[in-house]
Amino acid sequence: MPSDKTSARRVIVHEASSPPFRTRGEIDRYFRGKTIKCLLCGRRFRRLGGHLASKHNVSVDEYRSRFGLPWTRGLVSADSVANSGWTEERKARARRVARKTRFFLLAHTVPRRDLAPFLKVDAIRNLGIAPTSKAFEERVRTLFERGQSDRAIARAFKVNPSTVSRRTKIWRTHRASLIRHGVAPQLDEK
Repeated sequence: MPSDKTSARRVIVHEASSPPFRTRGEIDRYFRGKTIKCLLCGRRFRRLGGHLASKHNVSVDEYRSRFGLPWTRGLVSADSVANSGWTEERKARARRVARKTRFFLLAHTVPRRDLAPFLKVDAIRNLGIAPTSKAFEERVRTLFERGQSDRAIARAFKVNPSTVSRRTKIWRTHRASLIRHGVAPQLDEK
């Protein structure tokens, strides 16, 4: 039979497994202050990365993905960031050096990651329709079948052209396959 200490730890881990952050404000509140809370064990730290690796054997990226935290923000408290020594002048100097050495041109690209849940909520609120929903898919398909370009469709829905081209690429491939096999696709004559 497990002790009370281990069963309590299991409960904390189980409760924290669903993304607790749904808005940008909740994310800001989490990082605000002198310390941030480890969502796995409940302890508080100024910098969380080392603790995750040593005590929980979890990478920072796994932690961010599991709890819906933004990929672009370090797992450090606001107080720690303020005391880090990265002044605006130092950041500007680092940017100049990076541009001069062509660091960003030669760096490896990062594999595409899923958006954090709060960013998905922001996108839906800003677009009025979820770019992953069936309704969005149907609206894009309608404009695609009328012969509009990906860029024109993206402008119409105020989304990034890559959001549209991910969908139309599949449809274009299917259309080319039909043409190759002698079956002409029917276009809307509207």
